[in-house]
Amino acid sequence: MLRFLCFCLAILPLLSACQLARMQVSRDLADVQPYTVDRAFWRKPNDPLSFGSWRTTRIRVGWGEFRSHPVAVGKSAIDFQSFQEPYRLDVVASDGVISAECVERAEAVGYKDWSLDSGALQGIPPLHCSYFGAAEGEMELLEMPTIAGSQEGNIRFDVATRWHLQSVNRIEGGRGPGGIVGYEIRRDQEVIAAVQLINEWRVWMSPELTSLEQDRVASVVMALLVYESPQDKIESISEREKE
Repeated sequence: MLRFLCFCLAILPLLSACQLARMQVSRDLADVQPYTVDRAFWRKPNDPLSFGSWRTTRIRVGWGEFRSHPVAVGKSAIDFQSFQEPYRLDVVASDGVISAECVERAEAVGYKDWSLDSGALQGIPPLHCSYFGAAEGEMELLEMPTIAGSQEGNIRFDVATRWHLQSVNRIEGGRGPGGIVGYEIRRDQEVIAAVQLINEWRVWMSPELTSLEQDRVASVVMALLVYESPQDKIESISEREKE
């Protein structure tokens, strides 16, 4: 028995180190039970998503368009790059289907091993979605050029609904990848919903939201679950072209 106890004490630090990192949730949602996102383990872009009572009936990711325009500078070149990729999804909500048409966009300037996110400096939104069907509105996500690895944006549905979108890089429970691990949706100063995008995808919603507000939050979250950074895609394509 003593030997077993010593063994357990010895491996306890290793078990702690192996814990999966998770997003640190705002105090506003600390007592809310999250939904787990149902998705394929090796998920393809068009594979369906669901959590709670919400599910996608269609996700259609279009072709990504990458453009490169090198300008000679001495023996080297400055490469002006751009990337754009559309996607569309339909979300089954309590009062019908909410559809979203989204576009990912990014621009960059590359020189040798150096790269500048010129799209962030120009205010180009890396993600813009227009909603129609059971709910009409739009979402726009912007890079924060003065804060590395940070994004924020705005969500609008009808005249009265105005929410703020903010990226999250707070983690707990283990080591994380760094950078953005999820997003929070705020109404004034209150966090009313959040989505975790590392390890097990999870979604929190304030119980004070109406059924209509929950549907709108779900449609925003679904778009964020499909979203992949277009700036990362530019960097990935550039690296492949150098090989």
